[in-house]
Amino acid sequence: MLEHFCECYSNLSGLILCPVLGSITPLFIPNSRIRPIRLIGLCASLITFLYSPVPRIQFDSSTAKSQFVESLRWLPYENINFYLGIDGISLFFVILTTFLIPICISVGWSGMRSYGKEYITAFLIREFLMIAVFRMLDLLLFYVFPESVPIPMLCGAEYLIFAGRKLFLCRGLVQ
Repeated sequence: MLEHFCECYSNLSGLILCPVLGSITPLFIPNSRIRPIRLIGLCASLITFLYSPVPRIQFDSSTAKSQFVESLRWLPYENINFYLGIDGISLFFVILTTFLIPICISVGWSGMRSYGKEYITAFLIREFLMIAVFRMLDLLLFYVFPESVPIPMLCGAEYLIFAGRKLFLCRGLVQ
């Protein structure tokens, strides 16, 4: 039974897709209904956490190659592909990330009253970006995703675009 489950879910795109769907869903719920927003965020992060150890069952630790490699042509005219894979170190970082996000959401459970939708969305987007960082095999996107991780936590939703531009500009000037 467990082998059949692993064969069906060896594709790790679902691990990235779950936080994305979980961050979009609360956007359709009014701010006054904070309880369903919290529950959706917690459930999305818990489902992602429960899904994250599945690759460990099929992981071949005898090789140093990246496993569960997926490729998608992203910008074909620039020869930029969306390569995802996982190795032994990043496998445990993905599991650790998916373990910590439900804890972070639970810690802020009682404190989210006025900006609960933004809080849940920011944490789930951050989870998506951190999982993408550990799964990325393409050099360009491996640079872009780590630079994008702090953006959801910089400031409120109304200043998110400004904060993102400021972060990229500051990091670009420093480097």
